[in-house]
Amino acid sequence: MRRLIIFGIMMTLLLSQSVYGKEGDMGHMGGISEGSNLPKTIERYVTIPTNKTRTYQYKEVVFLSGVPTEFNGTITVNNDDSVTKTKTEGSYKETYTVTATSVEGEGELNRTLAFTTYYKVNNNMDFKNQIITNSVLTGWVEEVTVGDMTYTLDRVGSSYSKAGVKDLTPGVAYFSTSISYVAKFLDGDGNPVTLTSNGSNYGYDQPWSKIETQERNIGISKGEGNSGNMQVRVQTVHEAKKTIYYDATEPFAISFGGTYNQRMESESNLTYEVLSYHSNLTNSQKYGRISIKMANQIEKLPIPGNLDFLQGHWAEADFKKLYSMEVFTEVPHSGMQYEAMSRGAYIKALCLAMNIDISKYTTRPKTVIFGDVPVTHPYYPYIMAAYDQKLIKGTGENFDVDRPINREEAFVVYVRVIGLERLGVTQSPLTPFVDDATISSWAKKEIMAGYKLGIIKGDELGRVKPKQWISKSEAAAIINRLIDYLRSDIGEDYRK
Repeated sequence: MRRLIIFGIMMTLLLSQSVYGKEGDMGHMGGISEGSNLPKTIERYVTIPTNKTRTYQYKEVVFLSGVPTEFNGTITVNNDDSVTKTKTEGSYKETYTVTATSVEGEGELNRTLAFTTYYKVNNNMDFKNQIITNSVLTGWVEEVTVGDMTYTLDRVGSSYSKAGVKDLTPGVAYFSTSISYVAKFLDGDGNPVTLTSNGSNYGYDQPWSKIETQERNIGISKGEGNSGNMQVRVQTVHEAKKTIYYDATEPFAISFGGTYNQRMESESNLTYEVLSYHSNLTNSQKYGRISIKMANQIEKLPIPGNLDFLQGHWAEADFKKLYSMEVFTEVPHSGMQYEAMSRGAYIKALCLAMNIDISKYTTRPKTVIFGDVPVTHPYYPYIMAAYDQKLIKGTGENFDVDRPINREEAFVVYVRVIGLERLGVTQSPLTPFVDDATISSWAKKEIMAGYKLGIIKGDELGRVKPKQWISKSEAAAIINRLIDYLRSDIGEDYRK
């Protein structure tokens, strides 16, 4: 019996190798930091030391006095959750320490928040990998000075709740955390000032970009009367992403014509709107925006050689980008642009594009799952790594490693690698393509999701041509389109 690896049922991946940024780089009190950047390509080969404790530039707007006051300083973050990669349940520590001064020079903000976070990794029959967390507050010290008034946190009257979930889809880790706290302060005269906040953190991590968005609805109450009372909405967004561009070289007499560069961009923005306020607040104080923008980090990508035969071909740029990013590694040869893309080659390219770890199988162990992928096969480490990570699954003996991949298989991979196939769930079993009847039933949900996202489109006649095999040129375009989507377009809803 032949082993048919059905792409329609194949995708889920535990992202122990693909998650880079950590939720919480901005803290959890509505401020912004420079956050962590995405790793450079060279870090696949060279280990660059990193610290579990990280210190970032930090900004926050504080409303305790009844007037928005901007503070600038640093936040020191320690939230090492690496234990979740090796154990299915347990706990880890989180600490966030802010030291800042007001931009007007007459104020200070000092805060330390500490949690013990308990977690459980859920693996259910749908091959879903989720991490459920619940954080218990273990320490909170805070003192804020605005002008000649100091506000000191009353720990006994204050409480904090933080609970979250991270959904580890094949190529993207999505997270959502609910935040609620009551902070009771005593001013310098012993009067209570109570701050209540409700909101959420949400975002994603993946190799090409990451975003964390925090939303807070904050209430300030000063007890008797309405002087100083206010309601505020705060939103913060931190985004880091990689963009790619071509850089022609000078002078004329040089051995290469140009290089592709990868630019690592990082920016954080905070916006606030005062919804209800006391009469002493001016119109200019009701809205505000502050930002942190870091210098771009640039890296040169490897120079793709022996690709002159592609000059003028419609997929020339796609090939050159993927060779520069080391996603395509086949020795270039004239005519390859017209050849079929095999299933094995497609899986290898996908593993390289999403940084899936293959190190376990580079020593050629004797484990063999597929009869046509022995340990001596060049795709063996990629096929086995994909199998281990539940990227592929099937029944029978063979993977059909050399068979050309067809369009519906490639499209299913394209949608499931970003974990958004649920968007294709509809009451109707039909897709909008005129050749819907030729689409396999297991592929319709993903193709429908891709259509809704605008990343799967029909030809000029409205056909998706699901059973047609794809060439290496088409594969280059599809994979490049995936990477471009992950660089920027996926974050559109998170930036609003």
